[in-house]
Amino acid sequence: MKLVVRLVSLIMNASYTLRETNMKKIYVGVALLFFLLSFCPCALGQQGKGPASADTQAHDTHSGQTKEADTTINQGNGEAERVQADKHYYGKGATQSFTEAHKLYLKGAEQGNVASQSMLGFLYYYGQGVSQDYTEATQWFRKAAEQGNAASQGMLGMAYYFGEGAPQSYKTAAKWFRKAAAQEDALSLGMLGVMYDKGQSVTQNYKKAAEWYKKAVAQGNDSVQPLLDKVLEKIK
Repeated sequence: MKLVVRLVSLIMNASYTLRETNMKKIYVGVALLFFLLSFCPCALGQQGKGPASADTQAHDTHSGQTKEADTTINQGNGEAERVQADKHYYGKGATQSFTEAHKLYLKGAEQGNVASQSMLGFLYYYGQGVSQDYTEATQWFRKAAEQGNAASQGMLGMAYYFGEGAPQSYKTAAKWFRKAAAQEDALSLGMLGVMYDKGQSVTQNYKKAAEWYKKAVAQGNDSVQPLLDKVLEKIK
């Protein structure tokens, strides 16, 4: 995946820091990718393209989605709205429109649909179909996180880690990363490795960092492999 390759190339630089804007955006891009792969089979064709944009939309089919979803959009569980929103987000089966996707995700989210709440978080984070607003993004991530959504728990951790949309707090970030990691969220597993690696809100511990990095890699987050290699060198 090109996204992961970009991340690896930055990490391999000995002077890397997770506070760099580009690094932060790449990590959030990885989070979005893992989330889409979890909820939307159509996102498989998006690997390597990062977050969708109006100019570079993937045109992948929504496997498993039926015409019934189109006719039950007002039934009340929010899932039909989420399905329709996905079609507009990717521009497959409907005109590509982040604005229309936002409207439908909002309808789904207001009915308690967790996937829609999480997608609203990403839309506000990237400013897709709405004005970029980290505070609003964090509010939606929190709603989904409190319902146990691992991807949103990880993104809430990122909000506290970088102090965007929430007060900067490594301690609170670690709390949410741990909740997501308990569900094997690949991004959060990697971020816990980073926190032990750098001694952020925890005592620096390279062995524990290595353990978290290994768990992240096992869940498909290969982007932390260079960090794991560096830590293993330190504890030889």
